[in-house]
Amino acid sequence: MPELLFVEERRRAILEELRKNGRVNVRTLSETMSVSTVTIRQDLRALEDGGLLERTYGGAVSRTSGTLLPELSFHVRQNHHRREKAAIAAAAAQWIHDGDTIAIDPSTTAFALVPYLKRFVRLTVVTNSLIIAQSFLDSLSITVLMPGGRLRRDSVSLVGAPDQLPSINLNRAFMSARGVTLAEGISDVDPDEVALKQALVNRCASTVVMIDGSKWGQVAPYTFANVNQVERIITSADAPQAVIDQ
Repeated sequence: MPELLFVEERRRAILEELRKNGRVNVRTLSETMSVSTVTIRQDLRALEDGGLLERTYGGAVSRTSGTLLPELSFHVRQNHHRREKAAIAAAAAQWIHDGDTIAIDPSTTAFALVPYLKRFVRLTVVTNSLIIAQSFLDSLSITVLMPGGRLRRDSVSLVGAPDQLPSINLNRAFMSARGVTLAEGISDVDPDEVALKQALVNRCASTVVMIDGSKWGQVAPYTFANVNQVERIITSADAPQAVIDQ
């Protein structure tokens, strides 16, 4: 294994070890990954906070089978399912019109909307994504509004202050998720990010969820919308038809 791994790569490797053996040991992981035991304990704490494992003395055990992988950084996720995200974004753009006020979450799927949004005029975009906001610096006909809050590095977004969202009526929210099921609804991994998504959904006349086929049937720790709160779900061709039919 490489001497230095990105945080997300290391945490995925930890979960893969858990999947194979049902438990992991701090000292063994430290030696295998060439990092300190303190770093491994921080990884295990973060994974436990995300509901992905249960820490024990000297290590951790699996919490459930079929566990979701930890959230990857924005720039790593941006390279996953590129073709599907582009197709989903193209379809989602058909529900936007000149003069609309829309909300966009900090997902890489929503980020794929940016090139299409630049074609509109008098568009107002509310987002907590620093990357998406910066993308409109060259678009004089698009107004960008942002909340305050704490910097969340994995998603390069501002979270923790949903009460600071701009006081404005929104036509639609465009959001992605880590999981979608009929029972648990639309779910994601970070509680602060989810709190902001919930606030945006409550301010919007309608919500469009943008997910690739791998998210169907998955359940992340925190639900931000029930299925009946969503106007439509735009997905890729590999989505499981049986779940869609439900």
